[in-house]
Amino acid sequence: MRKKTALLAAGCLMALLLLSSCGIPQEEHDTVVADRDTAQAQVASLQSDLTEAESQIEALDSDIAEAQRQIQALQSDYDNMKYEILERIKQSNLENPTWEELREFLQLDDTDELVYKKSSFDCTGFAITLRDHAQAYGIRCAFVEVSFSEGEGHAFNAFQTTDRGLVYVDTIDNDRIAYVEMNQPYGTIHLDGVKSEYIACSGDPAEFWAPLTYDTYPNPFSYDYYTDYQRRVKFYEESAEAYNKAVADHNKGIVEWSASDLTTWIANLEALEQDLGYTYEAGSVVRNIQVYWN
Repeated sequence: MRKKTALLAAGCLMALLLLSSCGIPQEEHDTVVADRDTAQAQVASLQSDLTEAESQIEALDSDIAEAQRQIQALQSDYDNMKYEILERIKQSNLENPTWEELREFLQLDDTDELVYKKSSFDCTGFAITLRDHAQAYGIRCAFVEVSFSEGEGHAFNAFQTTDRGLVYVDTIDNDRIAYVEMNQPYGTIHLDGVKSEYIACSGDPAEFWAPLTYDTYPNPFSYDYYTDYQRRVKFYEESAEAYNKAVADHNKGIVEWSASDLTTWIANLEALEQDLGYTYEAGSVVRNIQVYWN
């Protein structure tokens, strides 16, 4: 490019000399000189643009080389990580826990303390995190997906305990035991509310001042336990409502219950509230269940 520019400038100068020697009129001579100056200015501008373009190309070449180096480094890191994961899987000796071991793990684990964010860390994030934490503890864990009769699906976890069978766990908003059965509503109970022996909820809810008795349930992880738990929650709510009415009547002078009855009644309600574990949830009807074990 620079050689062509030099030849062009030399040609213009030669033409000017020739025209001058041939007796060209001054007006035409001035026009040629002006054209020459314009051409030289354009050539200088193009040379500047070319120099800038060459500089940019050099910078881009440098950026490309650096990007390629980073890609190679990332590829190497990925290959190493993949190899390490495969090796850990080959050497994996994950074991199924007992129920007490699972309970202890859930109480120590902090997955339930994470913040749910629908756009970035939803139920899938919680389920993957708990699965990975369980693997780090040497505990076998499954990632579970369910679809419902309406609304979006849901993800949570499962553990095959050695003494209580399959246990579903949902860690969104506290550790909770999940209850899953085809064509039945999905439900959860707070971990503290799941127990084999619990306060009996029988008789008239409006007469819940007798000494407490206890029932036992053979499998607190079966769906039947969940439906029975709902019955106990209803009993608690009806008894609390009856107690409030009894206190109001007592304050009006209606002596149907003694002060001792009311004192025992409220103590029983407080014990039952704690026994139930405070919270449970009922969801949509389950239409499909997929379980993926690690």
